[in-house]
Amino acid sequence: MTVAQLGSLTRAARHLHIEQPPLSRQIASLEKEVGFDLFTRSRTGMNLTEFGSVLSRQASRIIAEFDVMENIIEKSRREHKYRINIGISDGLHSLDHFIKSVMAIRSFDPRVIVDLKHDCNENVITMLREGTIDIAVIWGEADDDNLINKIIFRERLYAVTLDSYSIRKKHYRSIHDIDGEYLLIPSKSRNKYFNDMMVNLFPPDSTRNINPNYDIDLLSLAPMVAAGAGCGLVPNLLTSTNIRGVSYVEVHGDEAVCVASLVTRREIPSPLVRSFMASFSQKNAGV
Repeated sequence: MTVAQLGSLTRAARHLHIEQPPLSRQIASLEKEVGFDLFTRSRTGMNLTEFGSVLSRQASRIIAEFDVMENIIEKSRREHKYRINIGISDGLHSLDHFIKSVMAIRSFDPRVIVDLKHDCNENVITMLREGTIDIAVIWGEADDDNLINKIIFRERLYAVTLDSYSIRKKHYRSIHDIDGEYLLIPSKSRNKYFNDMMVNLFPPDSTRNINPNYDIDLLSLAPMVAAGAGCGLVPNLLTSTNIRGVSYVEVHGDEAVCVASLVTRREIPSPLVRSFMASFSQKNAGV
């Protein structure tokens, strides 16, 4: 398969980290076994014959099934070794209840190993879909029938503005009263939930202009405001960051609320995953 994809024994051997002669012998042995030439050889490289192409297509399916089997084995191995992999979206790593649940999972069995991965919202969701992690802690909810969402809390939004704009303000009556010329929002590739929320609240005909020139996430929003790039909105959880020249002002109104969710795959979860999911009670879903 590698020789067919790269069209060269030399490149294929380098890619497979083996010497070229053994690879050449393996190809010759395979051709002898099936009784047909699999490749045509020339100075420019190696190309599949008609029969080689048929065999290559079948081999692709076999390799795909083998990869599925390897993923199943790897998942079983992780469970056998008492390892749980958790992905955390930007900002949620400081969630008190999450930290307590990570600590509580150790009481399930002292041999449990909790592997934490921190990334932007969309990457965490992708890792969960691909099976790299067992549980995701994200902003919003994952829009996927193969995933189960459990809202763990609702969070009030705060405006992030320069001190010169908000020094006398205790709160904003509405999300549209925020001072500042440009609104900074997380990019769709980093946080689709917040991006969609802001685009819906501030459509193109809005008096507030969305600044499209920055590919930012929630953690970098306050520093960008401090640099004069605009204003923004973040959950209350992220207002503890100490950024000089920036103020956090509570925004009133039903639209100034976001949610965070615990997400896992819809397949039968391991006992570790079930225990962790159960550690989040509904009482934490209030603003």
